[in-house]
Amino acid sequence: MRQPYLQQALAKASANPPKPFQTTFTASSSWPFSPDRPASTTRPTRIAVLDSSFNPPTKAHYHLLKAAARVGCDAFLLLLATNNVDKGQTGAGAIERLEMMEAMAAHALTHEKEDSALRNIAVGLTIHARFMDKAQPILDSYQAGTVQLSWIMGHDTMTRLFDPKYYNDVHADMAPFFERCNVICSSRPGYGSRDEMMQFVKQSGHSEKVALVEIVATEDTVEEAGRPENHGVEIKEMSSTVVRNAARNKDWKLVERCVLPPVKEIIERNGLYSV
Repeated sequence: MRQPYLQQALAKASANPPKPFQTTFTASSSWPFSPDRPASTTRPTRIAVLDSSFNPPTKAHYHLLKAAARVGCDAFLLLLATNNVDKGQTGAGAIERLEMMEAMAAHALTHEKEDSALRNIAVGLTIHARFMDKAQPILDSYQAGTVQLSWIMGHDTMTRLFDPKYYNDVHADMAPFFERCNVICSSRPGYGSRDEMMQFVKQSGHSEKVALVEIVATEDTVEEAGRPENHGVEIKEMSSTVVRNAARNKDWKLVERCVLPPVKEIIERNGLYSV
């Protein structure tokens, strides 16, 4: 059973002093490094970090990881911020979310064939809220200069990252972050077109540090979306909110459409989002 181990990890995150970053699942003991990509300062290992509430993790999350694999990332991290979890409000606590995240990671490790780099995956916890604060403890966990972080985010999150109201001087304050980090940005339904994203990136002053990607649906997902019982839901529309509402309404066909099989099993087994 993973729950006692995950409870210990959460206890470390809330201890005094707290552990700012830790992994609960890694594809190998050497993660994020691998035999093909050992630790090196000549060519740092590029870790794609998907930081989300994972309430629950969906196929849209998974396809964001696949998009990051296509732009040259070497390792992948599903990251949960402990200060964003409110079980009473959402019906899924940190333990359940970590279980679902680990189920997604295990699925990638054992089933991913198209994007082999995605098999080099891990699940982690952070105590911080801001990207700048989250980044440093991860970087500090490895030899200086051997890793670079690529933060995967939607257009809506990227606009918050660059919002001047959070900084004294957005360009100067963000400079240390972009020394060892960059951004992989994907469009989200209702949050602007690709052209609008491009314009925003240029205005940010850090356009060389932002890569724009699109979620690419496979032939199977396109075919599934056309089935009446799946409501024509496309990958980009597979939000956690859609899944929670579907589970509440006992629309298990839609849940199955939007999440990976092991994630659906955890939702059903624990009765998540039923009320």
